[in-house]
Amino acid sequence: MRRVPWIALGSLALALGVWLAGFLAPFAGFLPGCAFKRFTGIACATCGLTRSILALGQGHWREALHWYPALALLAGAAPVAALWDLRRAWRGEPYPALPASRALRFGAWLLLAGIWALQVARGI
Repeated sequence: MRRVPWIALGSLALALGVWLAGFLAPFAGFLPGCAFKRFTGIACATCGLTRSILALGQGHWREALHWYPALALLAGAAPVAALWDLRRAWRGEPYPALPASRALRFGAWLLLAGIWALQVARGI
């Protein structure tokens, strides 16, 4: 059975998107902005994500980390994850089973809520 390296393909798509964003940075002023923030005055859970992608596209990692920390960390970890996935696919190994732990799922939701709280507190 052939194993498809989905994580590696996703990492490649992320890298391509960030690379293309570097070319779109001069046109960032034409973007409409966050509709949720415009209507409520509160940053949404993804506020700063577009600016973070644009900063990564220009190679400004510190700025990307400021605008949306999770994306900058994901972009930094993507090459390692892609290499692991390519090795796994080359050997014909299946993906490991996802843990069925409620604590892990709760932790992931807590992490997302924490990022949102950080964005709201910083007024992004």
